[in-house]
Amino acid sequence: MPKMRLSDIAESLGVSTATVSNALNRKNGVSPEKAEQIRAAAARMGYFQTRQSEKRSIRFLIYKKHGKVVMDTAFFAQLIEGVQDKCQTAQCDLLINNVRIGDDFAHFDDMPILLLATEMGKEELRPFESFEHPVMLLDSDFRYERFNSVSIDNCEAGYVGARALMEKGHSKIGFLDSSLPFNNMKDRYKGFCDALDEGGLKPFVKIDLEPTVEGAYTDMCAWLETGHELPSAFFAGNDIMAIGVMRALKRAQIDVPGRVSIVGMDDMPMCQVVEPALSTVHVDKQRLGRMGVGMLLTLSKAQSAEVERVRMGVSYVSRESVRDLRA
Repeated sequence: MPKMRLSDIAESLGVSTATVSNALNRKNGVSPEKAEQIRAAAARMGYFQTRQSEKRSIRFLIYKKHGKVVMDTAFFAQLIEGVQDKCQTAQCDLLINNVRIGDDFAHFDDMPILLLATEMGKEELRPFESFEHPVMLLDSDFRYERFNSVSIDNCEAGYVGARALMEKGHSKIGFLDSSLPFNNMKDRYKGFCDALDEGGLKPFVKIDLEPTVEGAYTDMCAWLETGHELPSAFFAGNDIMAIGVMRALKRAQIDVPGRVSIVGMDDMPMCQVVEPALSTVHVDKQRLGRMGVGMLLTLSKAQSAEVERVRMGVSYVSRESVRDLRA
C-alpha cells in the first residue's frame, strides 16, 4: 500500500495541508464539522493504516539558539544517553539532527519529533505547530502553548535549593541567574522566590551571569568589584554558573562556605571534584531522556487531542559548600 500523505487528503477535499494537519491532530482552527469530514476522508483513504504499518522511528532535534546553554556538558551527554537507551530498548530507530534558529524545519516532518527545547522561546516553537507528526518537547515546559513536554520540575528545583539554605539558618540569600533568558531558569527563580516568601524573606540580590564557567567567572568578578554587599548564600540556576562564581570568590579571597555558601543545580560530575564539593539539586538526566522517548512513542500510537506535560521531580544533595549558621 503506497504511503498516504496529508497533501493527498487535502487535494481530495480542496483544503490546505495545514487544515488537514490541524484536524487530524485535533488542534484549534478547524470547525467541528470540517474536522470530522477530514478525519472520515483520512480513514476512507487508508491514512491511519499506513501510519500504523510504518516502522517505528523518531527524530531527535537538538535545538541551539545560541549554544551557551546546550553545550557539550555531562548534563546533555547523560540526557542523550537516556534517549538512546530507551530507543534501543523499544527497538526504535533514532535519527539525531543539530538545528539552529532560522533553519528550514519542514523537511524534518517525516516522523515523530523529540525536540530539545532548552534554549527555545515561544517564537521558536511556531514552525512546529503545523507538523503532521507528533512533537514532544524535552527539557522545557511551555505551560500556555499546546505542546506535549517532558521537563524537570524547575519550580520545585528553585524551591528545594532555597529551602536547603534557609534550613541552615541563611536569611540573606541571592540568586545567580542566566543573562540569557530561558524557561527553565525563569521557573527556578519563581520556585526560589516562593520558598523565600514562605519564610517571610525576599531575594537579597539577583545577579545575571553568562551561563558558562568562564562567563560566570568574568561577570561575577566584575560584580564583586562594584562593592555590593554579599549575601550569606547563593542559589545558582545551574552548576556551571555556581562553579564559575566559586572561582571568582576564590580570586577575591572570599571563603566558601565560611563567608558565602553556594547551592547549584543539576548535580553534574564536576560538583564532586571542585573545592569545596558543591551542594546541588539532583536531576536524573538519563531518566528524563528515557521519559521523553517513552511518552513520544505512546503519543504516536494514541493520537490523543489532549496535551500531556510531565514534570520530573528533583532532590537535594548536601556536600561541603553550605555552612550551617545555626551551629
